[in-house]
Amino acid sequence: MSTPLPYGILGAGPAGLTLAHFLREKAEVLEANSTPGGHAASFQLDGFTFDYGPHIMFSKYKDILGFMIESLDGNVHECRRNNKISFKGRLTKYPFENGLSELPMEDNFACAQGFFINPYKDQYPNPKNLREWLLARFGAGICERYLFPYNEKVWNIPVEDLSMLWADRIPNPAPEDILKSAMGIPTEGYLHQLYYNYPRTGGYQALSECWNRGVDVIYNFEAKQITKKDGLFYVSNGTTTRSYKQLISTLPVQRLAKMTNLEIPAQVQQAIDDLIVHPMWIISLGIRGVDAEKMTAVYFPEAEYLVNRISFPATFSPHNAPEGCYSIQAEITCRPNSETWSMSEAAILQHVIDGMIQRNIIRSREDIVCQNVCRKTYSYVVYDHAYEKNTAVIREWFSAQNLHLAGRFGFFEYANVDGIIWRNLQLAEKLNGHPVKLVGKQIQK
Repeated sequence: MSTPLPYGILGAGPAGLTLAHFLREKAEVLEANSTPGGHAASFQLDGFTFDYGPHIMFSKYKDILGFMIESLDGNVHECRRNNKISFKGRLTKYPFENGLSELPMEDNFACAQGFFINPYKDQYPNPKNLREWLLARFGAGICERYLFPYNEKVWNIPVEDLSMLWADRIPNPAPEDILKSAMGIPTEGYLHQLYYNYPRTGGYQALSECWNRGVDVIYNFEAKQITKKDGLFYVSNGTTTRSYKQLISTLPVQRLAKMTNLEIPAQVQQAIDDLIVHPMWIISLGIRGVDAEKMTAVYFPEAEYLVNRISFPATFSPHNAPEGCYSIQAEITCRPNSETWSMSEAAILQHVIDGMIQRNIIRSREDIVCQNVCRKTYSYVVYDHAYEKNTAVIREWFSAQNLHLAGRFGFFEYANVDGIIWRNLQLAEKLNGHPVKLVGKQIQK
């Protein structure tokens, strides 16, 4: 039995590792895998580097972005966004509202008319769900052609069932930008992500490798049972037990609830059961040839193609592919009980490749030099109307037990790594008793 440490942290992904750095008292991290990274880890295949789902670095939090970039000690590649949207057999500019002139003329007109002559502004002055909010801000043309079908494809619930929380992530389009877009005058949207950074070598996992330094991590320790006794937490992997005064979990909260001896109140357990998280297929392809377009990502609102987005890892960094090659990674989100999730890997792979060939994204199967298909059971945290109520109940109860929740699936928040670090700074301030400041890669705690 180990001597109790002030903090134990479950999970050596970006959430667990950065939090260990932010805490003033000693923390120990327990990780089930043999390497850091968690859901933001990377893998190598025949000279290619892929992430388990695409990750890039951008943020509205300049101090956090600076911390991430400087943590890499120069191992950084900067890119300019070159995203596209698949629409009626063509690839148009992203965001959709900034490429209206690239649409067929009748669609361009319908989108512009719906925006400038928009009855939904008066109909929904106080929108109650994301559908009403999107209609009031963008009009029917843009919503029906892209925003509705794409969001329903990604989140797998009707757009009217999505919480208004999503509205905070979607910038309001400026009327002059919509007018320029319809007329063919270049304009950009989502400016905070127009330029982004990515590790030059090592994939996105390079960030976790950097944050791993100076942190006590026990690898290959899969937490199976958490017991609280006499105010202490005991974490066991079946053979070894570690003890802590306070525990922080980045594990999916649904899994956490099943491995603890805490008597979880019925209301809290019901809130956990009502959370929605959807899985994802990740299909990675190495392609022979030169990628002349250097696209960052392509979004697919069309229902007949299961893929919701593809990304280009070798655009993120040229070191992600061998010389003379590039790479593509496709994502398919779905419900855990859906036909899509029950498909075979071979069927998923064929569907993905056939769709790319039909859309002229790759020329032929002969150009594919390597391929990989994997499933991620926990991927997309869904904000339905009960999300805020349920997460408030869950977070408050676990925190009162000195078992704190962190990370995308622990805190249960659809956040990128910069948002997770922001949450960690808040938690560290609470636990340390004073703020934590980031100055470059230096941490003032």
